[in-house]
Amino acid sequence: GDPRDVRSYHAYGAEVRAVADATVVRVKDGLPDNIPRTAAGFETAVPVTMETVAGNSVVLDLGDGQYAYYAHLKPGSIRVRTGDRVRRGEVLGAIGNSGDAREPHLHFQVANGPDILASEGLPYVIDRFRMKRPEGTWQERRNEFALGNAIIEFDGR
Repeated sequence: GDPRDVRSYHAYGAEVRAVADATVVRVKDGLPDNIPRTAAGFETAVPVTMETVAGNSVVLDLGDGQYAYYAHLKPGSIRVRTGDRVRRGEVLGAIGNSGDAREPHLHFQVANGPDILASEGLPYVIDRFRMKRPEGTWQERRNEFALGNAIIEFDGR
């Protein structure tokens, strides 16, 4: 498809799910998607500031000083509000291209605070996922973090 159309990207609109039972502590919605970057260049739909860098986003309080941050979500897709309790696997929103995003993707991180720019990232492992091997077959992986540009799938549970 047209590389300047967000709908041409496989990830665009894919469901984003809660990583754990948690409390929603921050939601930002209403920022438009960017036109993806091409050889012709890139310009964000709105100026990038401390308030817009993550785009449409959700932050979950996981407890014990750990927060899960989901950034660059699709405008209007967020299904939760600040103060909601969510269950692991619950749909939070959809992948978009808002904020400082050059193509549709999900920025996910676990950090020691609810502000993406004023906290430190924390290491984490994924309890179960499938990873595509170079020859095209899929391998189930457990209790690790997928490194590099691995293609992975989750079952949403």
